[in-house]
Amino acid sequence: MAEALRSYSFIADTDSLEAFRRLRHGWAAWELAEGEFRVRLRSGGTVRAHVDRAEIETGFEVSCVVADFLPDSEALPARDSAFTSNGNDVVVFRGVTWLERRPDLGPDHTIQFSGIPGIELPDEAVAKCDFTDAIAVVSESGSLVVRLALRPGWLEVVEDAEEVSKFFALRGYA
Repeated sequence: MAEALRSYSFIADTDSLEAFRRLRHGWAAWELAEGEFRVRLRSGGTVRAHVDRAEIETGFEVSCVVADFLPDSEALPARDSAFTSNGNDVVVFRGVTWLERRPDLGPDHTIQFSGIPGIELPDEAVAKCDFTDAIAVVSESGSLVVRLALRPGWLEVVEDAEEVSKFFALRGYA
């Protein structure tokens, strides 16, 4: 008899979503430093996006993009940006990660995989978790994606228009 798939969710909380919403307003500066994405807003304060990690169950660790709003503005280097005016759109994306048993590698061995929502999970999957894996900011002048990096605990920023378009197409965002 097949084991029932255990399902979890590790998504950005309400405070994070509120901080992401603040990115709709004009930006004074932004930077990616030490794996964190920081935006100083023209109206004051700083949005700090970073990675939260949790062990959902033994051997099943998941990362999630989260954010805080810091009312005191941090000093950030000036940077030209397509997001200096109000009216930016902010989109939050989810991914899915799952565990598959691999008895061929040992009695309790599992391998963890990740993909985009809607991907068909294999029959060997024993646990899955939906998680927040990226945000995009879009304006009339440009767009960027902030997503989980390959380096654990870090974020990366994708600014190249062609790469951002590929990301949007893969995720079904137009």
